[in-house]
Amino acid sequence: MPHSKTSLSTTSLPSSPPHRLPSDPSLIRPQNLSPLVPANKTPASTESLTIKVSDFLNGAVPGVLHLPHSFIQLQAGLSNRLRTAAILLSGASGGLVGPSSIYLGLATKLASLRDGIPTLRLDYRYPARNKYCVADVLAAMNYLENTHSVSRFVLVGWSFGGAPVFTVGGSDPRVVGCATVASQTAETEGVRRLAPKPLLLMHGTADRTLDAWCSRSLYE
Repeated sequence: MPHSKTSLSTTSLPSSPPHRLPSDPSLIRPQNLSPLVPANKTPASTESLTIKVSDFLNGAVPGVLHLPHSFIQLQAGLSNRLRTAAILLSGASGGLVGPSSIYLGLATKLASLRDGIPTLRLDYRYPARNKYCVADVLAAMNYLENTHSVSRFVLVGWSFGGAPVFTVGGSDPRVVGCATVASQTAETEGVRRLAPKPLLLMHGTADRTLDAWCSRSLYE
């Protein structure tokens, strides 16, 4: 059994304003990108979004979309692979950059592949409250489907982010794969309904916030 926390969720009603897009440009697009000429790649475009959410609290959730350079040009005849997008979700504090800001580089690299993958770094309106975070994810999926003809999604969540990843992944057929980094176990019952969808669980054994037992438990 773990000796540290297994959950960062909260059930209290939101008492602070919902998250908004940050004003710092370095949180929108990685700075000082070196040219990708040796790999014959073109950096993806980035678009700041405010996606409307229709639920009990309504409002809008901020995000940053990384679009492959060729995505718009080829959109009319996209293959199944190009109709797949990744959505990256942060932990209990929300935000757009993920653990140690790895989402900035990850989103840029995924969208800059030869067959680039549209990648959305999504914040939460009210972090750590899974009910509302799930609504944020569903609103983002609907937005990408309606505006960019994306019909398949891979969800990636860090820490608390495992809760909305597994809740949505276990119930929405548009989700074709899930991955988590140091996921909590609370509110992750949807993991039982994921099969046969691919699942990747990563967790450092020295984690002092959420014990590595959490990911082992999700696997078992």
